[in-house]
Amino acid sequence: MIAMTSDMPEYLPLKVANALLPDAPALRAQMEQDGYLFLRGLLPPDVLHAVREDVTGVLQAIGWIRGGPDRLAAQAQVLPCREGEPRYFEAIDRIQRLESFHSLAHEPALLQLMTLLLGEGAFPHPLGVMRLVFPDNPEVTTPPHQDFRNNQGTPRLTAAWIPLADCPLDSGPLAILPGSHRSGVLPLSFHLGPGNRQAVLPEELATARWATADFCAGDVLLFPALTVHRALPNRHPSRMRLSVDFRYQPAGEPLTEQCLQPHFARQSWDEIYRGWRSPDLQYYWHKRHYTVVPWDASLHALPEEH
Repeated sequence: MIAMTSDMPEYLPLKVANALLPDAPALRAQMEQDGYLFLRGLLPPDVLHAVREDVTGVLQAIGWIRGGPDRLAAQAQVLPCREGEPRYFEAIDRIQRLESFHSLAHEPALLQLMTLLLGEGAFPHPLGVMRLVFPDNPEVTTPPHQDFRNNQGTPRLTAAWIPLADCPLDSGPLAILPGSHRSGVLPLSFHLGPGNRQAVLPEELATARWATADFCAGDVLLFPALTVHRALPNRHPSRMRLSVDFRYQPAGEPLTEQCLQPHFARQSWDEIYRGWRSPDLQYYWHKRHYTVVPWDASLHALPEEH
C-alpha cells in the first residue's frame, strides 16, 4: 500500500511485471487479469533525457519555463493554459515536429514488449500525444476515462504511458482502476480536462481503489483501450509534468483514420518531417497491415444535457 499525506487518499501499488519478461503468455495473462502492465526501467534513461532536452528547449523558447541550469526541471514561469487554447498549440505544434518525440515510440525495448503482448506485426500508431501538465491546475487534470471512445478501432489497442523524468506522486502520474477493462464501454459526461469527457463509473468502480506508483525515468505503464485510468493532480509547487502517450495495435486489426494523423491534425506529415535527420520512420505505417474503419461519432458524443 502507498501511504499518502493527510489530504490525499491511499492507493494500491502497481504490480511490477519485469519478472514476467520475456514470457509472452505470462504477460498476456497478467494484462487480462489486471488490465495493465507496469515495467520498471524498461527504457534507457539517456533516450528519455534526449527527448526531454528537446521538449524543454521548445518550452524555454516560448517562455513557458525557466532557462539555464533549471531548464530540464521544467520550472513553469507562466500561468497555466489548457488543451485547445492558442498558447497551448504554440507549444504542441513545435513539439509535434520533434524527431526524437516520434522516435521514442519505436524504441527497441518498447517494440519487443509490444510484440510479446500483441503478436508479430504490432506497431505504434503515428498519432503520438505529448502531455504538458502545469503545476497547481487541478481543474483540468485528466479525469477517469477509457481510450476506446477517443480512438475506436480495435479494443486491443494498448497505450504506453511514459514520463520523461522521475514522476513521484506529487507530480501527478497516471493511476489505474485494476480490472476495470472487464466493465465494457462506459457512458460519458462532460469534464474540463483533455478531451472534455470523463467516464461515468458504476458503483463497483466508483468505490474501487486506484493503483499508482512513484514513477522513475524509464518506467512504462501499459493498458488496453477499455481500462479506466486518470491522472493525479500535479501538486508540485513549480515543475511541469512532461509525459508521452503512444498507442500500439495488433497487425491486421481495425483503426480509424484519425489515428494515422498527427495529434490534433494541425500540420501535415510533410511539415512535421521537414528537417528530420533520417527518413527511416517517415510514413512507416504504409508498410503495415491494418483496416481503416469509419469514425463513429455517437461513441464520442456527450448526452444532450451536457
